[in-house]
Amino acid sequence: MQEAKKFHAHIIINGFQQQETYLRKLITFFSISNPSSLNYARLIFDQIHHKSTFIYNTMIRAYSASCNPQNSFVLYNQMHRNGRPSVDKYTFPFLLKACSVLGDIRKGEETHCQAVKNGFSGNVFVQNSLIHFYGSNAKIGSARSVFDEMFDRDVATWTTLVSCYANHGSIEIACHLFKEMPEKSVVSFSAMITGCVRKGRFNEALEFFRELQIRGLEPNDSTVMGVISAAANLGSLDTGKWIHSYIRNKKGNRFDSFMNTALIDMYFKCGSIKDAIHVFEEVKVKLVGEWTAMISGMAMHGFGERSVELFESMVELGVKPNAITFVGLLSGCTHAGLVEEGLMYFKRMKSEFGIEPTIEHFGCVVDLLSRAGLVAQAVTFINNMPMKANAAIWELAARWLLREEPWNAAIYMSLLSLYTEADRWDDVAMVKREMKEIGSRKSPGCSLVEVNGVSYEFVAGDKSYPPALQVSLQIDESIKEVKEDHGYWWD
Repeated sequence: MQEAKKFHAHIIINGFQQQETYLRKLITFFSISNPSSLNYARLIFDQIHHKSTFIYNTMIRAYSASCNPQNSFVLYNQMHRNGRPSVDKYTFPFLLKACSVLGDIRKGEETHCQAVKNGFSGNVFVQNSLIHFYGSNAKIGSARSVFDEMFDRDVATWTTLVSCYANHGSIEIACHLFKEMPEKSVVSFSAMITGCVRKGRFNEALEFFRELQIRGLEPNDSTVMGVISAAANLGSLDTGKWIHSYIRNKKGNRFDSFMNTALIDMYFKCGSIKDAIHVFEEVKVKLVGEWTAMISGMAMHGFGERSVELFESMVELGVKPNAITFVGLLSGCTHAGLVEEGLMYFKRMKSEFGIEPTIEHFGCVVDLLSRAGLVAQAVTFINNMPMKANAAIWELAARWLLREEPWNAAIYMSLLSLYTEADRWDDVAMVKREMKEIGSRKSPGCSLVEVNGVSYEFVAGDKSYPPALQVSLQIDESIKEVKEDHGYWWD
């Protein structure tokens, strides 16, 4: 960075600050090679008297991948107003990338129109970018229309459409397209592997990996991450070890933090704590990913105290936890019955580490309290949440409440309605089995309470009434919201 600035100063001193050859190097380095210095690149850009298309495109590209992608359009509009320089086949792909990052479908459609107006509707780079834009925004029909209208398709064209279907549409159609591809690249295989993992088709993901090997293609990092995830979700230790050995032979022990984290997570999910610890200990510079995987993995296997020890070691070494770290930590406290510690860590999230708790963290605390038998306190906690509790949280409270009062028919009926509305038929069957089992027992005395025209039955018990009543009402309210929004909170 400092050397580049010295080079810039040398250019200015020698009066070359307006020469294209030097400007291209400077703009490319400060905006693309070193994204953290994008503001410095913009300062150079603003001082250029006659900006070329290359200079504009480089800055538009940099902004499209930045935290302010809308600035890509500020520069494009500047080009458009000035009438020079002219746009080219690279301008619109960068703009469409900005639209994808923003998730702005209307802006993307406007950009599509601008590309047609400027005569680039038949350019393969623009068309591939349009397929990606529409597909990544779940406009699969529009993506397919662009594909079908193309005269010349390259491997990137096919791969982009396959990826769209695999990740945002039908995996069956993705498989069909994949088979039809005249040429396949490692990126094509990676798209299918990632799509299969996302759709829960883990064995198929491994089959695609084997086909990739048979073809003699070298897997990239995305491919490897997908295969590790497939092995982890299958819980197949032998497969996991084979994959680990395979990538170690290819890469040596030069794994980045993402791959180390994935391997640790895989071994925990495959039940091998020993192998997970071995991978962790081999990492020389442990980042938050590796620490989080260890904390979550230990919690997964019931070693909550060890999760807490790992967390404290991480903080002591100056590694800052993230939101995912706290999900693992709170889960560890839950399984170890560390109620006070869990509540303390929940408070420290924001006060000490500046992390705003999400609905998932609140759910962890509800589970922590409920598992400890503090269901009424859990319901009070839910009522005091800064955001509205979703159906998953009320379902969690209901499940723990049933452990306290397994005869409470009102809770069962609310859960039954919720699962039915969600098409969760295995859960419907489970609730019916539980209801049948408790139906053979002698029921305690009960009362009927009618609220908004709906009758709720509550068992004579005492202090459990208010939580049971509120949980039932809130679950019914969640069912209404699901019907209105046609949304699925359980995905």
